[in-house]
Order: sequence, then C-alpha cells, then structure tokens
Amino acid sequence: MMKRLLIGSIVALGFVAVAAPAMADIQWRVFELRRQQCFNSANAFTPEQSIRGCSDVISMRSVSGDGRAQAYKLRGDRYRELRDYDLALADYSTVIRMRGDHPGAYYRRSEVYLAMGQYDLAMADAEHVIAIASDTPGGYRVRCEIRVAQNIELDLARQDCNHALEINSIDTAALSARGVLNLRANQNQEAWSDFDAAIFNGRQNAQTLYGRGIAGQRLGRVREARADMEAAERLQAEIVATFARYGVTAP
Repeated sequence: MMKRLLIGSIVALGFVAVAAPAMADIQWRVFELRRQQCFNSANAFTPEQSIRGCSDVISMRSVSGDGRAQAYKLRGDRYRELRDYDLALADYSTVIRMRGDHPGAYYRRSEVYLAMGQYDLAMADAEHVIAIASDTPGGYRVRCEIRVAQNIELDLARQDCNHALEINSIDTAALSARGVLNLRANQNQEAWSDFDAAIFNGRQNAQTLYGRGIAGQRLGRVREARADMEAAERLQAEIVATFARYGVTAP
C-alpha cells in the first residue's frame, strides 16, 4: 500500500513538473497575443480587439509602470479612432497622471479636445507638447488647427503650420489646415497644392476634398472641382457649413 502511494506521489509530482512549464507557455502566448492586439502595428486587429488587448495588458500584474502607461495611451488611441472621446480622454489623462511628461498623451488629448470644440483645453495641451517636445510637429499643427477652427490669429496659425511642415513636410493635417488659410488669402494654386498633397499622402476626407474642390473651381478646373465637392458632401453633409465658419465659400 505504502509503495503504491509512493509511486502515485512520484507520478503526481512528475505531472506537476511537466504541467508547470506548459502553463507558463500558455500564459506567455496569451500575453504575447494581447500585446500584439494592443500595439496593432500592422492594423491586423479591429479597434475593438485592440482595446481588449490593451485592457488585458493593463490588468496584468507583471506589466511595468511604463508598459501599463503605454497600454493606456494605445487604448486611448483606439477609443479616439472610434470617436468615443470621453473614454479616450480618460485614458490619456491617466497616462499624464502616471507619466506627466508624456508628449504623446498630451498631443492626442489636444486632438480630442479640438474635435470636441474645447479649444482652450486643446490649446493648453498643444502648448505643453511644444514645451516638452519642440522638435515634433504635432503641437504646432494642433495650435494651427485650433486657430483655423476659430478663425482667429490667422498669421500665427500660418506660422505654426509652416513650422510643423518644416519638421515633417508630409504632415497631412498641417497641409489641410494651411490649405484653408491659403483659400482665405485667395492663394488658390497654393491651396490646391496643399490639399492635393494631403490627399496624395493618405488624408482623403471631407475637408481635403472640399478644399481642393473650391481651389479647383477658382482655378477653372470645374469638372474636377465638382467631383471633389460632391464626394466631400457625401462623406460629411455639414462640410459646406464648416468651410463657411472658416470664412471660405464656393464661388
């Protein structure tokens, strides 16, 4: 009897010895999948899947403070992509509480505040980005966009957009914002070039299409202009009113 018990104990211990590495391997595979979902570098996952991955990474005890802050920031980016701005703001603010000098969190939060029309908060965050990361274009570009959206201090807006484009010549949002400024100044060829460059580099949205359409109309490129403007209105019905707030109307 004792012998059978001893043999059984040895077998059980052997099973545990085999099972422990297997369990560790499963845990590693799960962690690696969640990490890949969270970073989503090749856009292999949907925003919802990426949010789940980031949430799981955040909850893991083995993740460092810097790793957890990065997961919050990336989850905020996914919420922003889905236009769930309240949750995006919550995640970016958490990163800032954890790592107060995180320029990426301030930059993305400024973009969310801009999208929500909270211009003073957007400006404060953009100024903070410029203070801690003056060699990056984001803070200058957001500051330009804020002024364009409010139709104020347009000379300063142009300086900021130009500075952003000196740092990154294909910052498509800066090209789009400067295109609006060029339309206001009746610099129509320059406006067309800015909107066209933004579209060529991947920013084909209502603003770039409608802006290029207005510039095209003014330049006599009537057929192309009509196609751009109709496409813009299909994407965003209120784009005409948006440009009117910028002080720009179609001929």
